[in-house]
Amino acid sequence: MKKSIKKAFGAIALSVTLLAGCTDLTYENYTYIDSESFPKSAEDLYASLIGVYNVLGSTFIQVWLNNAGLTAQELPTDELNTGWTSNPWIIYDTYLWTANNDPIKGLYNSYQKGITKATKIIVAVENSNNLTEKTKSQYIAELKALRVFFMQQIYSLVGPMPVVRDPSVATDVYTEWKPSRPTREEYVSWMEDDILSSYKDLAVSVDNQNWGRMTQGASLALLMKIYLNEKRWDDVIDIANRIIALGQYSLMPTYKALFDIANEGPQNTEEIFVVGRVVSNTSFAWSWFTVVLPNYPMYKGQVSDITGISGGLKVPWSFYDKFEPFDGRLCNLIRYYYDTDGNYVDFREVVHAKQTGASPMKYSEDPDQVGGYQGNDAVILRYADVLLSKAEALNQKNGPTAECIELINQIRRRAGATEIKLGDFTKESLNDFLLDERGREFYCEGLRRDDLIRHGKFVSSVAEQGLHPEEYHALYPVPQSVIDENPNIVQNPGY
Repeated sequence: MKKSIKKAFGAIALSVTLLAGCTDLTYENYTYIDSESFPKSAEDLYASLIGVYNVLGSTFIQVWLNNAGLTAQELPTDELNTGWTSNPWIIYDTYLWTANNDPIKGLYNSYQKGITKATKIIVAVENSNNLTEKTKSQYIAELKALRVFFMQQIYSLVGPMPVVRDPSVATDVYTEWKPSRPTREEYVSWMEDDILSSYKDLAVSVDNQNWGRMTQGASLALLMKIYLNEKRWDDVIDIANRIIALGQYSLMPTYKALFDIANEGPQNTEEIFVVGRVVSNTSFAWSWFTVVLPNYPMYKGQVSDITGISGGLKVPWSFYDKFEPFDGRLCNLIRYYYDTDGNYVDFREVVHAKQTGASPMKYSEDPDQVGGYQGNDAVILRYADVLLSKAEALNQKNGPTAECIELINQIRRRAGATEIKLGDFTKESLNDFLLDERGREFYCEGLRRDDLIRHGKFVSSVAEQGLHPEEYHALYPVPQSVIDENPNIVQNPGY
């Protein structure tokens, strides 16, 4: 069943590409979409909805990862580094970005385009005579949740920015629209309103055919993530409890099972939202393995033929040492392996320019791997984050409690790690432990940068790697081209 789902996704994605081809092959101002040519039939509206989902695959999870949102959120942190000296990798890794060589410019523009497209399609859905009211409500809720995902990424990377949520701006190409930057409070309220006004119109669960679409749990988990980074602890607890009350999620029995491609789909009780990938069309695959696996000595695949391994991204040994030796989360964090000559390798003992730490394989091998391309679904939101976010909020409110400790121990029991005890922690020491635990649990899932910033340790965390970023590096610069187009935009401090 799983393979037929992936083929169906690829077919849908390909149809979206063909539908939008005349637009995507020419310059498109992400602020506007031509209302005259916009699709209006039920089939075209559905294809356009799926097209907004596809923005996730071309931005946060990008085929070769060099300009991916995941890379921008991970590589500047203590849990990822690179032996590559080319751009944009070295820019991310050593904080060399400026407003003119900003590696996130393409990401920023794509997120903005995704937001505007979502707004435009919301208008088209509202005005459609070809959809039932129930379908309209569901589509609008999905589009609002996707719009919030893109907004949250922009907010995380550069802070609050003008975004097109006004239908009159989205549909009128002649509108002169050069707003100033909103306040943090305004921007967060836009995201909050989008979720709270619509999430109940989403399905509580989805079948195999609709796996990867937004659900109530996914929409709420996105809002919980926003509240967490805003340190709105009561709201984090409230939303976490709502997700738990849905009764749809539980931890998978092992960490390895969670990321096993054989467990993709609704049977994976921990995944709340994923970006589906498929190798039948390389535009909708990704190449994580090729950029993280050891290439000297060359890693030998056990169940698939992985070619093109270039081995540039690694987890520093200082971060690797945060794990207990028997922690099950080390299962796909490769230190020991067999190379293509059949030799057993301890990668920590290898001296080579690209040997800068363990290899974060993260996912199981794809038996259908095609060269450097794999079809593993990329995990974006999952239940373990709900539990640890609630634990952090409880500790921030009341200090260590039995409930807080048990939430953490649910995660540690699953990993086979030593359980912690209530009497061993103060509020401050448990907060530090939670930051490390989140690193161990969510390495290379795109959460680390926000976690470090929230805990005030973005700068200090990389000091032991010999790196010394400034406090202003916690935000990327607004791309200079954006300021050139709209002089009302003020640059972030430090740039």
